[in-house]
Amino acid sequence: MKTKPWLVLTVIALLLFVNRAIAANDQAQLNAQEQRVIDYLVKDWGEDSSVSSVDIAMNAVKVAPSDETRFRIGNYIKAHPELHEVIRRWGWVTLVLTPDEKLIARALINAERDSKPLPSVSELATAVGSKEPDVKRGLAMLEQYEILKKDSKAGGVGYAVIPRYIKWQPRLDFVFHKISLESGRQFNVN
Repeated sequence: MKTKPWLVLTVIALLLFVNRAIAANDQAQLNAQEQRVIDYLVKDWGEDSSVSSVDIAMNAVKVAPSDETRFRIGNYIKAHPELHEVIRRWGWVTLVLTPDEKLIARALINAERDSKPLPSVSELATAVGSKEPDVKRGLAMLEQYEILKKDSKAGGVGYAVIPRYIKWQPRLDFVFHKISLESGRQFNVN
């Protein structure tokens, strides 16, 4: 019996669609703690010009700091810009990166855009005011978020900036100011 090509293609397309839908659903599911962070952010965004980031929200709702948790929440925000106007206005990057990750990204983007040598890990640590292991962790997070990619030819830290981030003008996604009120409330503004 000869199989018709259109039938095989239809079955393959259906399988790809189902696999993609399952993967998207798995990623879109947040646990209760992660959902609390999202709920806090959605309520907080826009209040007092707030552009609060995930790390501040995790602290506010007493979710233990974790790069893995932040990454899951960040991917959720990236996939759901309909959650709030703040995501659409400022971009998911502004909301998911820590202050140190923003500074690391800014330093690498500026160097690459200006055709200067990329800084080393120790130079980044000095510029950011952080320890080298923290800079390495920040670089790894920036790679997970697909802002950087490992590149042995890049020199310096060994990462290159994904081209779309070099061309963003102005660099609003990496501009931030942390505000702390007497009441203890903390939030970011851009």
